[in-house]
Formats: sequence, structure tokens, C-alpha cells
Amino acid sequence: MTAVAGCTAKSPTTVQPQVTVYFCKVGTDALVPTPFSVDKSLQGSRLENALVAQLLAGPAVPTSTLVQFPSGTTATVELTGDLATVDLNGPIAKAYRGGASDEVGLFKSLTYTVTSVSGITRVQVTLAGRKTPTLPGGEFEIDEPLTRETFAQ
Repeated sequence: MTAVAGCTAKSPTTVQPQVTVYFCKVGTDALVPTPFSVDKSLQGSRLENALVAQLLAGPAVPTSTLVQFPSGTTATVELTGDLATVDLNGPIAKAYRGGASDEVGLFKSLTYTVTSVSGITRVQVTLAGRKTPTLPGGEFEIDEPLTRETFAQ
């Protein structure tokens, strides 16, 4: 190996994979894509669970301009083909009082976040392990799988 003055060998840097968590602006259907780095070993349902956990945790800098799931809401994600089943638990499964547009924003952000992973196109929401027509106190229908096209109407 020949050394040249002023040149040093650099070891390759490890690049953490980037994923996108989508938040929705309060009172609108405008999405705010927020990139996050994840461990490259996360794949499949482990990656989806990490994404949804980040969505539920909210943005890195607290703000009142983005729709957020009620504090204490938890979720588990299971994958079957192109379908991700997201089981929500905690305050969201007991009562929802956020208004119709923010309720749509919650599910739009969830759907876009989950379907940002290649191969996942549909999201079935369950509450405490059960399929329900809407959130308790809510209006948005969640008894059928949601897709990005659900929100294009």
C-alpha cells in the first residue's frame, strides 16, 4: 500500500436506514412526513411496530399543531401478506373526543405511516383485539381495511 501525503484511509460509515412517520396537521388533512433512523436489523412486524410506536409517541418536538393519539395509547402490529393489523389499546379504545377532522387525521397518519413500508398496502384497525365499526364516541369507519386511497376521496 502506498501512502500519499494528505490522504488518509477512511473506514466506511454505517448509514442507518430512514423510515417515514406521517403526522397530520390539526383541522386539515395535510400530512407532515417526518424521517426517522431505525436499526437496520428491524424488518417485518418488528419494523412496523417501531414505526407505530414512534407515531404514538408523537413528534420529537412537542407541538399542538399536529394530531396526536391520546397519551397512553399503545399498539401491536401483525402482518399477513399486504395487510397490517394494528391493534390499538389504552385511552383510544375507551372513548374518543377529538372531533371528526382530527379523527380522520389520526387514521390517515396511521395508514400512511404503516403503508410506507414496501409490500404493505392495507391497514386493519382493531381495538383491544376486536374489530369495531368506529372508535367509541367516534365517527370514522374502521371496520374495513384502510388504504391510502381511502383518504383520497
